Amino acid sequence: MKVKFVYLVLTVFSIILIAGCSKKLVIENASEVDSHEDVKAAAWEFLNEKGWQDRAKDDFESAKVEKVNADSKYVLLDQTYDGKELLEVSFEDVDNAVTGTPLILVDSNTNEVVGYMPSE
Repeated sequence: MKVKFVYLVLTVFSIILIAGCSKKLVIENASEVDSHEDVKAAAWEFLNEKGWQDRAKDDFESAKVEKVNADSKYVLLDQTYDGKELLEVSFEDVDNAVTGTPLILVDSNTNEVVGYMPSE
């Protein structure tokens, strides 16, 4: 009888532990997605300032964001970001575009555009 009680307690403890960890993961992913909306908006505003918005489809919500290290392939607006981890925002190009939409580099702490990579 005592062995069954120990197994029951271990099972309940394991279920609570697993459920607690999985819920935390969902919360972390949700906050990360929310923070990317500001990054996408900043990149879209930069495209509009440069007159490049006609190369990308109109909705910035569909843009993709990933972490990259800034290096010589990017045109940096501030050289202090050279070699640092930044967020790269890529937009979907319009159909039959002669020149693609540049990749935009955004500082994840300030949501400021700090560079871009011209497309071909």
